[in-house]
Amino acid sequence: MAYCGLDPSIYQSGKSKIESHISKRDNAHLRRIIWLMSVSVVIHNEYFREYFERKRAQGLPYKKAIMTVAHKLLRTMYAMLKKREGFALSTSE
Repeated sequence: MAYCGLDPSIYQSGKSKIESHISKRDNAHLRRIIWLMSVSVVIHNEYFREYFERKRAQGLPYKKAIMTVAHKLLRTMYAMLKKREGFALSTSE
């Protein structure tokens, strides 16, 4: 998340600690690619579309909901690479 610049920026002063928006510290090109992947996966994948709609129903604005999808997409891709498995919506047989 941090390499993509998608980690939350933290403003800290005294006892207050505020996490407001993404840090945008690192690779802007990678962040744009992940944004486009997230928008596309919401359109074409039922699992991520339901996740996006659930976040919108919770009251998140469009861009924040897409960023939550981006986080979930990155975590999913990392797990797939680590376990050397493909993506499957359900494993019920």
